[in-house]
This record gives sequence, structure tokens and C-alpha cells, in this order.
Amino acid sequence: MTLWLLGANGLVGSALKASINCLASGREVDIGKLDDLRAFARKFPGITGIVNAAAFTNVNGAETHREEAFLANVVGPENLGIIAQEIGAKVLHISSDYVFPGDGNIPLKEGDPTGPCNYYGYTKLEGERRLLAAYPDSAILRVSWIFGSGGKNFVSQLLHNLRTQQELQVVFDQWSRYTYAPDLALVILQLLGHSGVYHFANEGVATKYEFALAMREEAEKLGMHIVTDKIIPVPSAQFPSPCKRPIYTPLDTTKIEKALSLKIRPWQEALQDYLEALIV
Repeated sequence: MTLWLLGANGLVGSALKASINCLASGREVDIGKLDDLRAFARKFPGITGIVNAAAFTNVNGAETHREEAFLANVVGPENLGIIAQEIGAKVLHISSDYVFPGDGNIPLKEGDPTGPCNYYGYTKLEGERRLLAAYPDSAILRVSWIFGSGGKNFVSQLLHNLRTQQELQVVFDQWSRYTYAPDLALVILQLLGHSGVYHFANEGVATKYEFALAMREEAEKLGMHIVTDKIIPVPSAQFPSPCKRPIYTPLDTTKIEKALSLKIRPWQEALQDYLEALIV
């Protein structure tokens, strides 16, 4: 299979590049421009699989940069569906738990009612819809709270804070499942060629506060220099945001576990791998 990876320089893209040889493109190929995508596909004939890890991921920024978010998250996936049809390639698109309202209290299945509570979530949901309209055989993989090497995210920022701040305030009233980018990369490669909507995240529901406690403990076990001696649980209202955030978005992964015969490991094991990789 000749794989084309878009968004190659992000968290997911970096993990995928470490797992497989592929045609990689970053910002030099504008996913919002169909002609750019066609030109790349013509330059590299024989593409049989497309993975879209490109996205506008700044949730707060999407509220004020709506056109940019719309082009990347809505027009982009639709364009890839068109290209995939034209060249006869399989396509897998990375989506988000933010397509859900996040106001429930049970894990979310693929067919559960959507209803984003902010503009970023709206663009991710509309991107799914347009991709499936353009290419019904597409695969869509919803993920949540991604972390890994090679990019800024809550986890990398948390580790920085643990190393530099004596006291931290961390949100305790938002729940989801963490997704380790290298684990996600392996699942993407297995899922490519399937069609439909799937969910993936590492096993176990956690808040950011619970994750912070676990990270401090694990980092100290590994001999990392940690200065934080107090982690204080605070409500999300303590950190005002330009947009509403979903409260509860743990993804039910039963469907993908059955489809791929997966045994998904807990986020605690993934966290240990993440930290160990930093000190090698």
C-alpha cells in the first residue's frame, strides 16, 4: 500500500511516520484547496491509502478564526473524499469527541446523538458529514485527549509545569479518555481499509486532575526532577474560556475492539511509555 499522510508534522502524523514509510505532507499542501490536493496526487501516482491527520485543533481559536477552522476541518475532509474517489484510494479521517455535547454520564457510542457545544466541534462534525457524502466508504476515527511526543498538548504542558511550578491547579470536573499517539498510529494502520465511524482511546476514564497526580507519581519513580509538591483540584470555571467545553466525553471503544480484535491498554501504561521515552 502506498500511503499518503496529511498533517504529517502533528502529534498523530509524527507517530505514524515513525511506524510506516509513507508520502508525508504538511502545510505545504493546503487541504482546503482541492487543486493543491490534486496536484500532489498527480505528482505521486499509485496512492492507495490516505490518512488525514491535518486539522485546525485550537478549540478556543476556532471561535475567532472561523474561516480557517472551516477550511481545514470541513472543506478539507470533503476535498479528500473527492480525491479518494478520483484515484481509487481508501481514506481514513481523524475526528474528535467534541462532536458530542458532553452533557451525559455514560460512555459514548458511535451512533449516539451528536450536538457540539462549540464551533470547533461543529466543524469536526460537519467535516465527517461532508467526507461521507463525498465518499461513503470512508473510515472516520474519533479520538479524545491526544498526547505524545512532538507537539504541544495538555500532557506536555503539564509535565513542564510539574518541573517548574511548586503548586498547580488542575481541573477535576471534565472526564474523558486519553489517547496515546503511538497507540493510535498502530490502530490507524489496522483500520485503514475499513469504512464507517469508529472510536478509539486508551482504556480508562480520567479527569485532568487524576492524570496530573498519576504523572507526578510516575515521573518521580523514573527519577525526573519534579518540583510540584501540591496539586489542587479546581472546577473548570476557574479557567474562563471563549467557548463552552464538553464535560463528559469518554468514548465507547467496543466497536473497534471487536472489528480489529483489539485489547486496548490503560492510559496509565501509555503514560509510563511516554515518560520513559523522554529520558532515554
